[in-house]
Amino acid sequence: MYERTGLRGQYIQVKRKRSGEITFGGDQGFFAGAPMRSADERKQKQGCGITALADTFLYLAGRDAGYVIKENESCICRVLAEEEYKEYYNRIYEFAGGLCAWGNNGLTFIRLQRIFNRMAGRQRWRLRGRWGFCGGKIYERTLEMLKKDIPVILCMPYMVRKKDKGRGVVFYQKKENEFVKAASVSAHYIVVTGIIKESGRVYLEISSWGKKYYIDRAEYDGLIHSCFLGTILGNMLYIKGRK
Repeated sequence: MYERTGLRGQYIQVKRKRSGEITFGGDQGFFAGAPMRSADERKQKQGCGITALADTFLYLAGRDAGYVIKENESCICRVLAEEEYKEYYNRIYEFAGGLCAWGNNGLTFIRLQRIFNRMAGRQRWRLRGRWGFCGGKIYERTLEMLKKDIPVILCMPYMVRKKDKGRGVVFYQKKENEFVKAASVSAHYIVVTGIIKESGRVYLEISSWGKKYYIDRAEYDGLIHSCFLGTILGNMLYIKGRK
């Protein structure tokens, strides 16, 4: 039995410059090959949070004209060229205040929340985002947001303790009706675009690096509840209406 609950619109599409492939969401890898210690290198290495925010803003703009912002008004509801997406990304990067020139951790969840709320305040959206701290509410909140056609920014937790280093959330790709392991990931923001129920399992359909992957919900829950600060560092931006 197959069941999907997810975003109703077409998710972000970008045509890759070299291969011509159409992506599933933005990709910080568009900045690969930049000079060392440059801003573009930071975007490529640490820019997953900016990508998640940029894609969320762009998807919201595509579903409701009230969410259009000056940074993406020329990018809505169409396949973007890679260079167009990079220009859009840079506008969101500038709004966000960039990334630190030191360290490799990218946006903290506190900054991610603040950036979303600053944009919502500037635009007078009746939306507010807050970071979740309860691991037990991630699934129900994700389902709630998807039913409202709002993308979910979710974080793969950073492994704080030395004994946890090397652990991560398994990303799967679907090939010939089978879920095949593609990577094990930590300290990384993704966007959840759907929830899939299939063969007795529950998977989160996600966008990362411009590709569609899947996360096994039970595996994700098991990881965040077994690593230090996992339910805080591995949580979501919960976006809901503001009174």
